Amino acid sequence: RVHGDTRLVNSLMATDDPRMGTLLRSYSAEGVVDALANGLRAVVVVGFPHDEGVRRNGGRVGAAAAPAAFREFLPRLGTVVNPELGIDLRTAVALFDYGDVVCADLESSHAELRRVVGLLVAAGALPFVVGGGNDQSFPNAMGLIDGLKARSQVAVAPKVGVVNVDAHLDVRPLKEGRVHSGSPFRLMLESLEFRAGESSFVEFAAHGSQCSAEHAAFVLAHPRSSIVWLSKLLPTAPQAFQRTVLESFDRDAGVFLSFDLDAVVSDAAPGVSCPAAVGLSAEDAFAICRLSGADPRVALVDVSELNPLIEGYRTPRVVVFMLYNFLLGLA
Repeated sequence: RVHGDTRLVNSLMATDDPRMGTLLRSYSAEGVVDALANGLRAVVVVGFPHDEGVRRNGGRVGAAAAPAAFREFLPRLGTVVNPELGIDLRTAVALFDYGDVVCADLESSHAELRRVVGLLVAAGALPFVVGGGNDQSFPNAMGLIDGLKARSQVAVAPKVGVVNVDAHLDVRPLKEGRVHSGSPFRLMLESLEFRAGESSFVEFAAHGSQCSAEHAAFVLAHPRSSIVWLSKLLPTAPQAFQRTVLESFDRDAGVFLSFDLDAVVSDAAPGVSCPAAVGLSAEDAFAICRLSGADPRVALVDVSELNPLIEGYRTPRVVVFMLYNFLLGLA
């Protein structure tokens, strides 16, 4: 674990305009317990600075720098007291930075990420994981299942609802027996942990022009799995997300929002491994995050494929505002 830098920018400490940096503190288990005891939702930022999975999948590397780029803008953005909505985040949310999950190789980093997410969920915290390659989503899903099972203290496998907001399906087979950024949801769908809980899966905003027919058939062959194509969404993607995703999950499911930034059109998010010529708008992404924050079943969020080596100003800001809108939804 590499600790995040929670030092605040002095110029943004003005009492008349507090930003998210004033909420942010270093993670501690005791801090989460205190926040929950005071009726706050404890959101924990976790960095996953790895792009080896992208390299294995033939993509453009650079996403390993994503958590650092995200943290550069996090303290400076997002008014704590939103005058338009009448929301004061200080009354509803505690924001922590766990730091980065860094191990010797990708596989051991995946194992550690699963452990960390599981511990945070078990403690009642809500992880917001910033990567990094989309391969992070498999250990994140397994960590969610582990954490919900530990929290319930029953032997029955927990039920989860997973949505992959992504231009791609990410159900490719392993390459030479190794995981990569295109394989996380194949691994999830095939896992005993996911199947035992009669869990649900939605592919949201997928592009028919970028998804294999064989891979689509693989998804649809699994019970309680569906694909919502991008062409069926626009221009009302947030409403469609509420209707076709959140309302489709069981009431007792723990929900995981997995958001690959290449689902957002490249005009708004050019700094990704595989930019999209068409896609969701930044406003759509923010609305989806806010709807997810407002849903009490949502227990985990990850954002993948931020690549600041390609573009490091607009796109990291989009991810920060995704977190901000998620917090507004929680409030």
